[in-house]
Amino acid sequence: MKLFYSLVILCLLIASVAPVMAQATGDYRSTGSGNWATAATWQRWNGTNWAAAATAPTGSEVITIQSTDSVFVNVAVSISDTLKNQGIIGGGESLTIADGGVFQHDQNSGSLPLATWSAGSTLYMTGTTSTAPANGNQSFHHVTFNTPNLGSNRDMSWNNITIGGNIRVIKSGTGRWQMTSPAAGDTARITIMGDVIVEGGNFSSNGSSNPAHIVIDHYGNIVVTGGNFSVSRGSQGSGSGSTRWYIHSGSFSITDAASQNSNAANAWFVFDKTGTQTLTIGAGDTLAALPIVVASGAELDLGSSVVLGSGRFMVNAGATLATANAGGIAGALAGNGTKTLDSGANYTFNGSEAQVTSTSLPDTVNTMVINNAAGVTLSQATVINGVLRLVAGVFDNTIPFTLGPGGSISNEGGSLKNPATSINGPGDVVPQSFFVNQNFPNPFNPSTTILYGLPSEEHVAVKVYSMLGQEVATLFEGRQAAGTYQMQFNASQLPSGAYIYRVQAGSSTVVKQMMLLK
Repeated sequence: MKLFYSLVILCLLIASVAPVMAQATGDYRSTGSGNWATAATWQRWNGTNWAAAATAPTGSEVITIQSTDSVFVNVAVSISDTLKNQGIIGGGESLTIADGGVFQHDQNSGSLPLATWSAGSTLYMTGTTSTAPANGNQSFHHVTFNTPNLGSNRDMSWNNITIGGNIRVIKSGTGRWQMTSPAAGDTARITIMGDVIVEGGNFSSNGSSNPAHIVIDHYGNIVVTGGNFSVSRGSQGSGSGSTRWYIHSGSFSITDAASQNSNAANAWFVFDKTGTQTLTIGAGDTLAALPIVVASGAELDLGSSVVLGSGRFMVNAGATLATANAGGIAGALAGNGTKTLDSGANYTFNGSEAQVTSTSLPDTVNTMVINNAAGVTLSQATVINGVLRLVAGVFDNTIPFTLGPGGSISNEGGSLKNPATSINGPGDVVPQSFFVNQNFPNPFNPSTTILYGLPSEEHVAVKVYSMLGQEVATLFEGRQAAGTYQMQFNASQLPSGAYIYRVQAGSSTVVKQMMLLK
């Protein structure tokens, strides 16, 4: 029995000490309403208890304005540690949240100070349960949402502001944080310079049914490791409003999370960097809709990711889509949403296991890149109007491709399974006479292409010689049907200089000169 009472007393002692352990010597808290610069407005923790402060806080301490208090900032104050507001702050124009400083909004409703938010400062939202604070439309630097008791959907009413750093979402209770919800017919524009990091909770661009237009210019990454992250959770007038989330320079990864879109007709993410961006979809995701558009000039590399759900997926002319998925385009885009893959776009296959292009690849493309040492198999007859780049591995063209009028092949280390497969132009027009074009490019390093045409079936030999008449390569020898053909010559093992190529078809022979420059 004595042991039992001893344990109870010990637990009570620990409970009484616990709040003390949360304080550090030198912390401040308000003790009533008053001016910031007045010492009597404050108490200071001396290591044992709260005592009357001798001086007002400078901003380099942990400072709490209690819920029953109102403090007016009547002097310039720079917060370099933490200011936790549970009450009312006046005179926010004199307040600076400095680099490394944190303003913690630890209450429901209330108001954020109209402060100067320096680079490196953080707005830390913790206390909201049902009503967002006033003065939310400011150009903050970092913003963190950690509101485990949020019970309804709230937004910050952002418009024409710039978030200079990262947005981090930790918890949102049963509610959802949204950046904005403009009125019907209005347009809101938000710039985010840093990353959007969603660890849990719910976060989206908007959540309104108003037919408004929202533009987000985002220059960082999107990293989602939990919760629900969506481009739009409002119908926006059933699509008469719009949301465009432009990912101008970063990449996007999502794992163990959900994504959806309530404005399927007119809200999506746009990858538009001039260069390569990645979309990485990990395990454990529930992608009801992840709408994606790849803009002209941008390249989106999906890796081995699989895009599921009902979201649209659009690749515009001049854009590039890359996939390492073994099932090619169909394997990568396995959702049931609308897929619009422009014939003027470029497609790259860069897996590490054998791939097929799939019949979801358009039957006409611009450039196609084969960069897979394990090989890529063409799944349907395809017209290539740009360049077929053979970077690595064997491109199985048992199902033949056709080069368009400006099409060419660049041998950069890969190869064709059937190098002599017909590559006739539109309509498979048979040449009226035997011809051999000048190789292209010329000069070249290390590969070039030789194009020729046969008016009838012939025995053909395509050979390359040094200027001394020594044979250095046989590109093809055998019978070929009437048509237009293209041979690739890789001179990576030869020295710079002039070479001669000879194409003999039956009794006809054409000889031309080409130049290798390394």
